[in-house]
Amino acid sequence: MNTVTKSWRVPPEASGQTVRDFLQKRADFSRQLIKRVKTAESIYVNHEPASLKQKVDSKAVVTVYFPEEVRGERMTPEEGALAIRYEDEDVIVLDKPSSVPVVPSSHHEGSSIATRLLHHYDKHSLSNTVHIVTRLDRETSGLMLAAKHAYSHRLLTFGKSRVDRFYTALVKGRLEGEGVIETPISRKPGSIVERTTCADGKPSKTLYTVLESDEQHTLVRLKLETGRTHQIRVHMASIGHPLVGDTLYGETEDLPWSGQALHCHELAFDHPWTGEPMSFTSGIPEEWKRYMMTCKY
Repeated sequence: MNTVTKSWRVPPEASGQTVRDFLQKRADFSRQLIKRVKTAESIYVNHEPASLKQKVDSKAVVTVYFPEEVRGERMTPEEGALAIRYEDEDVIVLDKPSSVPVVPSSHHEGSSIATRLLHHYDKHSLSNTVHIVTRLDRETSGLMLAAKHAYSHRLLTFGKSRVDRFYTALVKGRLEGEGVIETPISRKPGSIVERTTCADGKPSKTLYTVLESDEQHTLVRLKLETGRTHQIRVHMASIGHPLVGDTLYGETEDLPWSGQALHCHELAFDHPWTGEPMSFTSGIPEEWKRYMMTCKY
């Protein structure tokens, strides 16, 4: 199995730091990750085994050989289609179809993006497990980002790496212009799935811009400033424009597809290792276009 290796050259301002301090302050390691590489005895300075207490000099090379990752008990590899848009040793960008869940759950034990990823990793002799960075609801389609290992996942979720998501949604009713929805969101009392807006919920912010509209529907572009569960669905319903096909927050409708009309059409982020800005786009599903044309006549 291939494992991930990362090396850093110690800058002058970090000279004299211990390996532990260097990994925490310069390489942005978590305490848990430091514990893992210490237990695996996989830390080297200038190609020699090193302890966390060892001090490093300017221009020294610190190398970490990340140990193989442990997969969860429910994570069983399953063969299945994956629309991979980009992949390297740190990240993988996928274009997810609707009706496929991202991870297995008590409500869906079948094939998922996560189990298909594990099969993909095994096929290429990778010891990776699944680290989802931008999760999509089961019936939401479009671009999503996963980290290939725990270190890149930390950099993308807790580090300085920028991750932006832009969505297209088809909502009910005529909506005009642009706006910001900042109503807090929390779990709906008595439900483990449904969310609702309420004054004492978690801060939430969604930006929207209308692309086109008629009397029945509006095609809208959205950007998430926060990442609450069902955020777009809850926010749009809260202003009287639920997503087409969203039976949880809207109304039942006979549609040529299942689930809500929500698609992540753009994903932009700074690569966790190189810092390079990366951007990907994806067109909305064809069935939306056919449905909108039908509604106009």
